[in-house]
Amino acid sequence: MRLGQRRLAVLVAGAVVSLCFGCGTTERSDTADLAGDGTRSPEAEALQSHVEDLLEETGLPGLVVAIAGGSQEPLVAAAGYADTDRMIPVTAETPFFIGSISKNVFAVIVLQLAEDGLVSLDDPLSAYVEWSRGDEITVRMLMNHSSGIPDYFGSLSLLDSEDGVPEFFSEPHPPADIIEMMPSRAPTFDPGTEQSYSNTNGLLVGLVIEKATGKSLGEVFDERIVAPLGLENTYLYGQATTDRPRARGYCGTPGWVEVEGELIDCSFADEALPDSGDGSIVSSAADLLRYHQALRGGELLSESSWETMRRVEPGTVNGLGYLIMTGPEGDHEGNAGRAMGHVSANVYYVDKDLFVVMLLNRGDAPLPMRQFLAQRHGQSE
Repeated sequence: MRLGQRRLAVLVAGAVVSLCFGCGTTERSDTADLAGDGTRSPEAEALQSHVEDLLEETGLPGLVVAIAGGSQEPLVAAAGYADTDRMIPVTAETPFFIGSISKNVFAVIVLQLAEDGLVSLDDPLSAYVEWSRGDEITVRMLMNHSSGIPDYFGSLSLLDSEDGVPEFFSEPHPPADIIEMMPSRAPTFDPGTEQSYSNTNGLLVGLVIEKATGKSLGEVFDERIVAPLGLENTYLYGQATTDRPRARGYCGTPGWVEVEGELIDCSFADEALPDSGDGSIVSSAADLLRYHQALRGGELLSESSWETMRRVEPGTVNGLGYLIMTGPEGDHEGNAGRAMGHVSANVYYVDKDLFVVMLLNRGDAPLPMRQFLAQRHGQSE
């Protein structure tokens, strides 16, 4: 594995711990858990204060953080707006697009299907989808990004347009349409010899799930993840769920805005990628926290499958849809995601025994995870 591996590692590290910038105003949202007598616990009050401070420091439209660790009950705090025009506040229940965290969820489903004998991780892609060199590409390679399949997001030049707003985002493109639009499906390196992040891998995992089960991706997601865990504010965005609530996404990327520092509502891009396995899940911070605790707690996978998901093969930097990382904050595991107008992280800090979920609705903003952890560390000293 060579250059693609390094690129993947840099992208992951940047998504999870990047410092943020800017300043703005704070809008309080009383969502942190309350003590039994209806008042805020000191821990909940501290979390709410941290989130409000982060919102003011970064100038984000909205921000929500959920945490849990040790014997501590989960806490959720939110600040800012899910819709700035209508001044609808972000709450603990507000769903956001979670971007590539979706890839982890659908990798879990593939491992469940493998436990049920419906899929083998060593099955060739050609058993499910016709593809160039599909006999050489396995389901496992899709999940650890060693397939060599080019990233449709780059190959279609989705971020290029004359007026700065890509025409691609003006209408729905189901997975089958995306595949047809790709100028080339041929792997850019021999499958299994390198590693390079590709959104197309996640899209194909979704098609494998549909082919193996004979059901839509949304149906399988609801049956195997949403219903068993009781996730009330989580769904796969698609034709059947376009009217369900979610935070509006905002962008400040040059070319999308006329005035530097201005934000525009880019939620018009929501409908561009429906029913897709690479980034179409919408979820709340509380639901994502519940999901990650269930995943690590053995509710979703057998011990053997969990070990398979976490195993980092030689020459790779991640497991199967699950990232194993280390940094200034210590060893941590999980995922980060970015969608048009949304950024997300779902991380477990091993040394701290701390789960953290962070969701925000500005797509071009760095994730202020490092500042948040520094605030908590300062409080505990």
